[in-house]
Amino acid sequence: MKNQGVLTRVMCTFVFTLFCFYYLYCYQADLLTVTQHILSKGQTHYNHFVGAVLITILAMLMQIGVVRIFRKQRLAWALTFVPSALCLMMLTNICVSPVDGGIMFGAWRFVAPLLIAVFFLVVWGVNSSGLLDSLPRLWTQPIRELWANLLILVALMLVICSAGNNDKCLHARIHAEQCLVDADYDGALEALRRYDAGDRNISMLAAYALSKKGELAERLFYYPVTDVDGLLPNGNDVKLELYPEYKLYKYLGGRYKQQMNARRYINFQRRTNHVNKPMADYVRCAHLFDRNLDAFVADLKKYYVLNDSVALPRHYREALTLYMHTHTTPAIIYKDNVATTDYEDYQAMERKFANERECKNALRRMYGNTYWYYYDYKK
Repeated sequence: MKNQGVLTRVMCTFVFTLFCFYYLYCYQADLLTVTQHILSKGQTHYNHFVGAVLITILAMLMQIGVVRIFRKQRLAWALTFVPSALCLMMLTNICVSPVDGGIMFGAWRFVAPLLIAVFFLVVWGVNSSGLLDSLPRLWTQPIRELWANLLILVALMLVICSAGNNDKCLHARIHAEQCLVDADYDGALEALRRYDAGDRNISMLAAYALSKKGELAERLFYYPVTDVDGLLPNGNDVKLELYPEYKLYKYLGGRYKQQMNARRYINFQRRTNHVNKPMADYVRCAHLFDRNLDAFVADLKKYYVLNDSVALPRHYREALTLYMHTHTTPAIIYKDNVATTDYEDYQAMERKFANERECKNALRRMYGNTYWYYYDYKK
């Protein structure tokens, strides 16, 4: 260790410290937040900055300990970060159980301690055998030494990133919920937009954030929404990890002891006449998810005087335009010139393609954020 150049020591320490902090503060912060929330049963809250700083300090203290232990041994400076790297892998190789919502630690909780023990044994064994003393130094210039150590560090950082939780859906969900806790609805929606695959938890969070902004009927289909069951928690595969569930139900008009899925809850609220303004939009969007345009129109008539001069949210206009084109004897007469023109263009583009996949891809690029595309192509 004493033969390591100052430039190599300073640069490697700086690079690993910067990576460690960035990895914890920017990439795995939400995962660590939900981990602490679940393990403490909601009693404590993880601070992203403080947590990243403390864990980075602990990782560097571990590296200093390795340096002290092997101070008389030959060992590349970058390799002194191996135990710290393994601990980071163990810390971030976790996920949330889809069954009970608990924390599930990955295989690295067993592999990392074993590899740390192997690392110490190998370093001691190789140095004790005198093998390294009989070999010439692999580099004689400070720059070559630096690049060789940095290459080892890059390999370590890549392994750390691959071993940690890389579930894009979970990261999007947790970040969105953290934004909801902070009443940052734009931040929540921005996080959800980055995940483009359909997921019920994403649907639930997008619907709630949009409703809080008063834009549920305006922008719902801009997001990767799924179906009615993705509107509210069901206690199984659709649930909240950080955001208090009672706040969502309080916003929609009431929470009940019996766990209900979204469809049952919406129907119950309708039957008991507990439909406040946000709930009314949820009811109408449920009809749109079910492709039940007749029920949608019947419900919409209770809240709007439907004529050409009434300004409706975008998805309601799209649904009414589709309704007028699919019913020979409609219950209402409604026409929006802009929506009608767009829908005719949508149909014209649909007729251009003989191949179904090409047609679907072309329509998704142009009309993927419309109710028409959901109605025709989302399963």
